[in-house]
Amino acid sequence: MQAWEAIQKTLDYMEEHYEEELTIEQLSSIAHLSRFYYQRLFYRLTGYTVSEYLRSVRLKMAAGLFKGGKGKNISR
Repeated sequence: MQAWEAIQKTLDYMEEHYEEELTIEQLSSIAHLSRFYYQRLFYRLTGYTVSEYLRSVRLKMAAGLFKGGKGKNISR
């Protein structure tokens, strides 16, 4: 598996499982890379740390729910 394919696999996983608690160990295992190499490669290829990228995915999903009105109705 090429480096970008390994990282892309974890990007897809993050977008599918953004509501779960995700760890570097779990993501690096999915990519079949060591924890340290995974983090370095992730940053080199995306320009973001793993936690920054995951935060952006979660914010994007939350904004979509808010904008689309698909969340729980919290108005009183």
